[in-house]
Amino acid sequence: MPKGKAKQTELIEQVGADGLSLLAALHSPEAPASLRQLPRVQTLRQMWIQQYFVDDGQVRRRDLKDRPPGAERLVTPYDTDARGSVKRGIFWDGYKFHLTEICEPDSPNLITHVATTDSTVQDVRLVAPIHAHLAERDLLPERHLVDAGYATAREVVAARRNHKVNLVGPILASTNWQTKDGGGFSQADFAIDWENQQVTCPNGATSSRWTEDRSQEGTAVVRARFPTAACRPCKSREQCNGSNNKSDMGRRITLRPQAEYEAIQHARAQEDTQEWKEQYAHRAGVEGTISQGVRAFGLRRCRYHGLAKAQLQHQLTATAMDCS
Repeated sequence: MPKGKAKQTELIEQVGADGLSLLAALHSPEAPASLRQLPRVQTLRQMWIQQYFVDDGQVRRRDLKDRPPGAERLVTPYDTDARGSVKRGIFWDGYKFHLTEICEPDSPNLITHVATTDSTVQDVRLVAPIHAHLAERDLLPERHLVDAGYATAREVVAARRNHKVNLVGPILASTNWQTKDGGGFSQADFAIDWENQQVTCPNGATSSRWTEDRSQEGTAVVRARFPTAACRPCKSREQCNGSNNKSDMGRRITLRPQAEYEAIQHARAQEDTQEWKEQYAHRAGVEGTISQGVRAFGLRRCRYHGLAKAQLQHQLTATAMDCS
């Protein structure tokens, strides 16, 4: 271990030992019980448990994999609402802000909604609350241009069903190897017969099972499976199941519900058209607004502690930007 790294580790563990000594004193029989109930003491205890452990009488810092997930892990005792996150290789502690802006060629670009969350909240979770809030103020757009973090098949369907809003944004590409390699049979190559609950592969074989299920995240899915007898002798099985031991098994496909499946296929087809590209180019307006907020108004620097105060700062900043 480099000398500087070893010194840093020693210092961190010394801080943990000092914290343990303080907690031990506060939890001793001689200490007033009321001290243990103080919010700052509770915060110190929570941070110590999350960051350190005692190993054979020595205080050690936990490995990152042994610490709580980001949504639960405190990053500073001075702001217990802040969380640590990473996006595109950028690490930060704190919050996220989400701006909604009018981006029309014949109207002023005005911010119509500001949302603030801790940094671990996924962007997609803000779509429904933003639309609900805009609906209350009669500010819903006919189409809502968003980046890839907000556009999923489920949100596209929900926005259209609940608010008659056309949610427009790049749909994330499939991550299975068949799609990545380009030479495999991806899900888009299979014909789906929703009425008869059957899937047909590019070589004409049909699925033998169709089961409505739930994913690990709890969302509704359909699982279709092809019989082993149909897949094993197939000359194209390496394009479908690969060349590993599972190639002798029947192909399994997990589908979204029909409305979401059709929405995502339509969206991906539209992304290749010139009309879609010209329409989506208007989103550059809000990107420029975000850049202005960061460079001129310090949107990425919280002046206060706590989610409520950070949200107020973002709302006041957006108001100032609208007036500038």
